[in-house]
Amino acid sequence: MPEQVMVIVADPDDPKHGEINVVENAQKGARLVETLLEAGFDQARIRVFSGAEMDMQVRHRPVVALVSGDANEGAAPSGDEAANRDNGNNVDSSKKTVASATQSESRKEEVAAEHYERNGVRFSTAFRPA
Repeated sequence: MPEQVMVIVADPDDPKHGEINVVENAQKGARLVETLLEAGFDQARIRVFSGAEMDMQVRHRPVVALVSGDANEGAAPSGDEAANRDNGNNVDSSKKTVASATQSESRKEEVAAEHYERNGVRFSTAFRPA
Protein backbone atom coordinates (compact mmCIF):
# COMPACT_ATOMS: atom_id res chain seq x y z
CA MET A 1 0.00 0.00 0.00
CA PRO A 2 1.43 3.41 -0.92
CA GLU A 3 2.20 5.94 1.77
CA GLN A 4 -0.34 8.65 2.27
CA VAL A 5 -0.15 12.05 3.95
CA MET A 6 -2.58 13.05 6.68
CA VAL A 7 -3.09 16.74 7.38
CA ILE A 8 -4.80 17.38 10.69
CA VAL A 9 -6.19 20.77 11.71
CA ALA A 10 -6.94 20.92 15.43
CA ASP A 11 -10.03 22.64 16.81
CA PRO A 12 -9.04 25.96 18.48
CA ASP A 13 -11.19 25.24 21.55
CA ASP A 14 -10.26 21.56 21.98
CA PRO A 15 -6.95 20.34 20.49
CA LYS A 16 -8.12 16.71 20.77
CA HIS A 17 -10.75 17.36 18.08
CA GLY A 18 -10.31 18.63 14.57
CA GLU A 19 -10.46 17.86 10.87
CA ILE A 20 -8.42 15.15 9.17
CA ASN A 21 -7.60 15.23 5.46
CA VAL A 22 -5.88 12.27 3.76
CA VAL A 23 -4.10 12.95 0.46
CA GLU A 24 -2.22 10.63 -1.91
CA ASN A 25 1.31 12.09 -1.72
CA ALA A 26 3.56 14.67 -0.06
CA GLN A 27 3.14 17.28 -2.83
CA LYS A 28 -0.65 17.35 -2.42
CA GLY A 29 -0.18 17.50 1.36
CA ALA A 30 2.16 20.49 1.01
CA ARG A 31 -0.34 22.29 -1.24
CA LEU A 32 -3.12 21.65 1.29
CA VAL A 33 -1.01 23.07 4.14
CA GLU A 34 -0.18 26.14 2.00
CA THR A 35 -3.89 26.65 1.32
CA LEU A 36 -4.72 26.35 5.03
CA LEU A 37 -2.02 28.86 6.02
CA GLU A 38 -3.17 31.33 3.33
CA ALA A 39 -6.75 30.94 4.61
CA GLY A 40 -5.60 32.16 8.03
CA PHE A 41 -5.25 28.95 10.05
CA ASP A 42 -2.62 29.14 12.79
CA GLN A 43 0.45 27.02 12.04
CA ALA A 44 0.37 25.55 15.57
CA ARG A 45 -3.04 23.98 14.81
CA ILE A 46 -1.78 22.11 11.72
CA ARG A 47 -0.10 18.70 12.01
CA VAL A 48 1.17 16.55 9.12
CA PHE A 49 1.68 12.77 9.32
CA SER A 50 2.93 10.28 6.77
CA GLY A 51 2.06 6.61 6.80
CA ALA A 52 0.52 3.65 5.06
CA GLU A 53 -2.77 1.95 5.78
CA MET A 54 -2.44 -1.43 7.45
CA ASP A 55 -4.50 -4.52 6.73
CA MET A 56 -6.77 -5.73 9.47
CA GLN A 57 -7.98 -9.25 10.12
CA VAL A 58 -10.86 -9.86 12.53
CA ARG A 59 -11.62 -13.27 14.01
CA HIS A 60 -14.07 -14.33 16.66
CA ARG A 61 -14.13 -17.24 19.03
CA PRO A 62 -16.80 -19.93 18.77
CA VAL A 63 -19.54 -20.05 21.39
CA VAL A 64 -19.65 -23.29 23.38
CA ALA A 65 -22.49 -24.40 25.64
CA LEU A 66 -22.01 -27.42 27.90
CA VAL A 67 -25.18 -29.27 28.85
CA SER A 68 -25.76 -32.39 30.89
CA GLY A 69 -27.28 -35.46 29.27
CA ASP A 70 -30.17 -35.64 31.76
CA ALA A 71 -33.62 -35.84 30.22
CA ASN A 72 -35.15 -33.75 33.02
CA GLU A 73 -33.18 -30.55 32.41
CA GLY A 74 -36.34 -28.47 32.56
CA ALA A 75 -37.28 -29.85 35.97
CA ALA A 76 -36.44 -27.90 39.12
CA PRO A 77 -33.29 -29.13 40.91
CA SER A 78 -33.59 -30.84 44.28
CA GLY A 79 -32.62 -29.00 47.47
CA ASP A 80 -29.10 -30.51 47.64
CA GLU A 81 -28.43 -29.74 43.99
CA ALA A 82 -29.66 -26.16 44.32
CA ALA A 83 -27.53 -25.56 47.44
CA ASN A 84 -24.42 -27.02 45.84
CA ARG A 85 -25.03 -25.16 42.58
CA ASP A 86 -25.14 -21.90 44.52
CA ASN A 87 -21.79 -22.81 46.11
CA GLY A 88 -20.32 -23.57 42.68
CA ASN A 89 -20.29 -27.37 43.29
CA ASN A 90 -22.07 -29.91 41.18
CA VAL A 91 -23.59 -33.00 42.82
CA ASP A 92 -22.21 -36.23 41.41
CA SER A 93 -20.59 -34.48 38.46
CA SER A 94 -18.42 -37.49 37.55
CA LYS A 95 -21.51 -39.64 36.93
CA LYS A 96 -23.14 -36.91 34.86
CA THR A 97 -20.04 -36.53 32.73
CA VAL A 98 -19.83 -40.28 32.08
CA ALA A 99 -23.54 -40.50 31.38
CA SER A 100 -23.45 -37.57 28.97
CA ALA A 101 -20.39 -39.02 27.22
CA THR A 102 -22.10 -42.36 26.61
CA GLN A 103 -25.28 -40.67 25.45
CA SER A 104 -23.41 -38.41 23.07
CA GLU A 105 -21.63 -41.43 21.58
CA SER A 106 -24.85 -43.34 21.02
CA ARG A 107 -26.80 -40.42 19.57
CA LYS A 108 -25.57 -37.06 18.33
CA GLU A 109 -27.49 -34.10 19.69
CA GLU A 110 -27.27 -30.53 18.54
CA VAL A 111 -26.86 -28.01 21.33
CA ALA A 112 -28.81 -24.79 20.99
CA ALA A 113 -26.41 -22.17 22.36
CA GLU A 114 -27.53 -18.66 23.15
CA HIS A 115 -26.13 -16.20 20.64
CA TYR A 116 -24.95 -12.76 21.67
CA GLU A 117 -27.18 -10.07 20.21
CA ARG A 118 -27.02 -6.30 20.35
CA ASN A 119 -29.57 -4.01 18.71
CA GLY A 120 -31.16 -6.98 16.99
CA VAL A 121 -27.92 -8.05 15.23
CA ARG A 122 -26.30 -11.39 16.08
CA PHE A 123 -22.60 -11.14 16.91
CA SER A 124 -21.58 -13.87 14.48
CA THR A 125 -23.37 -12.21 11.55
CA ALA A 126 -21.37 -9.02 12.04
CA PHE A 127 -18.19 -10.84 10.94
CA ARG A 128 -18.27 -12.31 7.46
CA PRO A 129 -15.22 -13.79 5.69
CA ALA A 130 -13.53 -11.36 3.33
